[in-house]
Amino acid sequence: MSDARVLHFFGGKGGVGKTTLAASYALMLSEDAPKEKVLLVSLDATRSLSDLVKKKLPAKPTKLVPGKGEGGLYAAELEPAALLKPFAAKYIPALEKAAGKGTHLSEEDLGKIFAQAVPGLEELVGLFHLQTLLEDKEFDRIVVDASPTSHTLRLFDLPQGLRKFLGIVKTGAEKPASGSKSKKEPVVEAGFLEETGARAERLLALLKDGTRSAFHLVALAEPVPEAQTRMLFAQLRERGIPVTEILVNQVEAKDGCPACHGRRGLQAPHVRKFQALDKNVPVHLVAKRELAPRGLDGLKEFSKEWTGGKETKPLEFSAAEGPPALVRAPSMPPIAAPPLPPTRLIFFVGQGGVGKSSCAAAAAVTLTEKEGPVLLISTDPAHSLSDVLQSRLTDTETQVKGTKGLYARELDVAGWFNALRKRLKEKAEKAFEGAPKSGNDVPPDLAALRNLLECAPPGIDELAALSCLTDALVQERFKRIVVDPAPMVTAMRVVELADTAKAWLSALHGVLSKYRAKGLGELADDVAALLKHVKRFEEALASPNESRFVVVTRGEDLAASRTERLVEYLKEKKLQVERVLVNRVGPKSTCPKCENRRKLELNAAKAIEKKIGLPVTMAPALGRHPAGLRELKAFRTAWYALSAPVKIKAA
Repeated sequence: MSDARVLHFFGGKGGVGKTTLAASYALMLSEDAPKEKVLLVSLDATRSLSDLVKKKLPAKPTKLVPGKGEGGLYAAELEPAALLKPFAAKYIPALEKAAGKGTHLSEEDLGKIFAQAVPGLEELVGLFHLQTLLEDKEFDRIVVDASPTSHTLRLFDLPQGLRKFLGIVKTGAEKPASGSKSKKEPVVEAGFLEETGARAERLLALLKDGTRSAFHLVALAEPVPEAQTRMLFAQLRERGIPVTEILVNQVEAKDGCPACHGRRGLQAPHVRKFQALDKNVPVHLVAKRELAPRGLDGLKEFSKEWTGGKETKPLEFSAAEGPPALVRAPSMPPIAAPPLPPTRLIFFVGQGGVGKSSCAAAAAVTLTEKEGPVLLISTDPAHSLSDVLQSRLTDTETQVKGTKGLYARELDVAGWFNALRKRLKEKAEKAFEGAPKSGNDVPPDLAALRNLLECAPPGIDELAALSCLTDALVQERFKRIVVDPAPMVTAMRVVELADTAKAWLSALHGVLSKYRAKGLGELADDVAALLKHVKRFEEALASPNESRFVVVTRGEDLAASRTERLVEYLKEKKLQVERVLVNRVGPKSTCPKCENRRKLELNAAKAIEKKIGLPVTMAPALGRHPAGLRELKAFRTAWYALSAPVKIKAA
């Protein structure tokens, strides 16, 4: 499996096992070439790498496995915020000084707009850091445990976005300086910006060069991960990122009881779809371990078994293997699940791959029957609700067939953002009637304002989610709004975005309001409306009467650590965590393999309840992933509490 490429990304939907496979691959590379320095680095803020190797990893590379001389395996968990600090110390002054005087805006005001485009660049600066380590020959190879799907795509778009933004800044920098400002002053600053632009160009070239970099696409043979894997595969191709292989993780072996064969049968159609994606991209199957590898010793053993390339053939599916019938959950659970909280907004949050879309949909189906109109909305760019509801959803609220009041929507973030971009551009150009619209004579403030969203902090496109949720709250058309957001890393994007967007919009509104008399009033009013949405959303999040969170997880060792950190983060933000929902817990079984899994899941759930101090609800595995109204309703009514509430105990 070793090759000459120096940069390897392991990416895919959250929860598919990227971290384990990335670590095992890095171990294999270091063993194959003991004189080389191999760096294993995590860009995923869940800090799963430290959990996996059972050692707290610092941001600075530390040697995990010695090789020959300075060679060996090193590992690090980057701290992007720390890397951004020295970069921003040069970047912000450079942007401010590069701003030229416009037709309406002063150099100072234009500089303020440019300087707001820094928050959100942490991930790109992290990539710059890895690029420097390779260019300076500090490491021979780097293996990257990438963030989940939507974060990874955003990361690969950042170099292109930065290049475009610097082009807008350059328009102003090339204008003659005015007043007493020295003509030589911006030269050093412009040099830094040019150097940054050149780094972005080199980074793009590296990412797209199939002889130097590779993307190992990790997947699970399940409906939602399969849909997201196909989407990610297409999006990577569109960006010119070379996909080297597809790794289908946790494939069931051929032995065991009928339930074991049933789990394997569920995987068959998804594996076949992966194999049909591109005949030139190999699909490798990785067996599910009853005990997931942990610590360096466990990873070394797993690495030898997997990287030897002997797993795929024994795991291959025959033409006869396929999904079984749905196994019905018990109709009378031992302890009834407590009712969902009486709040307008209910967020089902969690790491990728835990089944939060299914849980959110099941809750929405039940709430509609009991309470009336409910809006189920997905704000995750990699949508799953259409598959879960077995209904074709769009960006328009659509009533789900077979229900009296369930409406669902898959938010088109790109479409919303493009519509906003067009509207702001039209209003900016209206304020500059008579000014050149193309060529070298375009005023720098016009260039900046009509490309306003290119001058925004990276990730501001998710303002769409925040705005649409606020609209739904204000309308009061729905009694409940159930939200299926993007997978949470250590933070919830829409929560973090509220802070970033408020700072950007406030600064922008302050600048534009000064020039109302010069025709920028309409643009200022649009920005003020967006700012109002952000503040209303913040108010809703802060109120336990309006917003609560259900944290979805799995009964696994690594998932328990992530869940604990996620709950801590939500509590730090003073957000109301209602409960933890442990998904896909197996039923009692006479099969030793199945029963062992069930006990491990229950033990993990008990550990979560004890550590976090919140009630834990269990959701059963139904033999296949619930889809469609009937199955989702059966799934929701089978949820039960891990520990009996006080009243039940007393009874």
